[in-house]
Amino acid sequence: MDEPLGHLAAEALLDFFVADIGPAIYNQAVADVQAKLLTRVQELDLEVHEEAFQYWRGDKRAKPRK
Repeated sequence: MDEPLGHLAAEALLDFFVADIGPAIYNQAVADVQAKLLTRVQELDLEVHEEAFQYWRGDKRAKPRK
C-alpha cells in the first residue's frame, strides 16, 4: 500500500482476515486433533492389552490358587 495504514484500517483488515480464513484454520485444527485422537485410540489396545488364561502358561504374575 502506498499510504500508511491507520489503527482503524488495520483493525478492519485484521477482522476481515479472521472472518474470512478463521473457519478454515479452525476446521484444520479440529481435523488435526481428530487424527491425533484416532491414532491414540488405535494404540490404546497395545498399551493396555492383557493376555487371557496366563495361569496355565506359567505366567509369574498369575496368583496361585489356594
